[in-house]
Amino acid sequence: MFDLIILGLGPGGFEAALTALRKGLSIAVVERDKLGGNCLNRACVPTKYFWIGAHYIEKLNILDEYGVHITDYQIDYSKAWEGKEKNISFLRKSISQLFKAKKVPVYKGEGKIIDKNKVEITKEDGTKEIIEGKYILIATGSKPIAIGNLVPDGKYILTTEDYMDNLKELPESLLIVGGGVAGCELGYISSRYGTKVHIVEIKDRLLPVPFISMEVSKFLMRKFKQLGIKYYLETTIKDFSIKDNKINVSLSTDEILEVDKILLSVGRKPNSDIDTIGIEKDERGFIKTNEFLQTSMDNIYACGDVVNSPMLAHVAMYEAKVAVHNIISGNSKKVDYSLIPSAIFTALEVGHIGLTEEQAKEKGIETVTGYFPFMYNDKAVDEHEKEGFVRLIFEKETKKIIGASIVGSSASELIHIIQLAIKNQMTAEELHEFIYFHPSLSEIFSYATYDVAVGKLF
Repeated sequence: MFDLIILGLGPGGFEAALTALRKGLSIAVVERDKLGGNCLNRACVPTKYFWIGAHYIEKLNILDEYGVHITDYQIDYSKAWEGKEKNISFLRKSISQLFKAKKVPVYKGEGKIIDKNKVEITKEDGTKEIIEGKYILIATGSKPIAIGNLVPDGKYILTTEDYMDNLKELPESLLIVGGGVAGCELGYISSRYGTKVHIVEIKDRLLPVPFISMEVSKFLMRKFKQLGIKYYLETTIKDFSIKDNKINVSLSTDEILEVDKILLSVGRKPNSDIDTIGIEKDERGFIKTNEFLQTSMDNIYACGDVVNSPMLAHVAMYEAKVAVHNIISGNSKKVDYSLIPSAIFTALEVGHIGLTEEQAKEKGIETVTGYFPFMYNDKAVDEHEKEGFVRLIFEKETKKIIGASIVGSSASELIHIIQLAIKNQMTAEELHEFIYFHPSLSEIFSYATYDVAVGKLF
């Protein structure tokens, strides 16, 4: 009998395995698909690979200012796809080699919990095997959902997983349904690699998620317009038909579009059909857990997209550490989602932590804010990365920082400075007086705190 059976080897499952091995547990892993899960193979990692390529393409026109003269170049998405595959194959192989070195059995197949301590594995050839464990961690992730009569067929109507797994060449035109995180990221990538992109969004803005302020959404929408990405807000698809390898789409605005493919980016649902023993789930299929990530079965825990928490890889990794700690040490550590950093890679990087002004107002918190644009940061000017800004949110009376939005170069890295500042309840004055290296992008925080910490210049 194993100490721990881990179902699913995405970010949560892998982090759980690393933690458990370091604590000396005997573990087994069950994975039906590629090692690394959706994040490594079809989401976080490959999208960032493509995003870097797209960003380089956009910056080609400024190389002349550095004395680099390019007279001819070709954009070949199929080569980028091969490069993506090479990189993620290396990372998958690294995981496999680690488990081999630690003699961890990895069972390839569909795992089903048939008893509190037993998992039945249905392998690819149809044969079955049962393994036993003292504890079980469910880390089976999520899958894309469809909407209305837009049923994915892998050819004309694609999921984001189809896009990453199979789309080795981009179409001439693409309609993305859903202007959220994935829709905006893949829309930008596709556009820079030469595809005519349309985005349909039912809400009144792109990135219509609570942690993204209207200020950030408007900035991004202006940038998309500059790049020729067409978006349709408060709009749905009324009907569509396929003829002569083209999709004719009728929008709720009565506009007609002709595109080569439709990409669905309307959300995900949990892979929670993993047991026959009655583990409790909510009305949307998420596995119910307590504050220790324990399910309705006392020796079974869950983490990641399969539970009702933010669907982010780093959240799954954090939850996995908490779950394994509680498995080893008893239920002594509670999950805390109060300071989760978020980053989005669209036409510009977008980073966020803590509260937006809108969220603070809803909580009855009076705020003051600090603002500074990237265009006056020396390092950003050097790098021709002048687009973007930082908005810092402070509690009005104490001047303690409670949130931040960053749009621009390295926002996904810079946001961690503010995460630490919020965690340590730093004030605007303390952030302002911190000594930042010059020239650096981090100096933007010194200037964004000037008005609140010292006084207004204008």
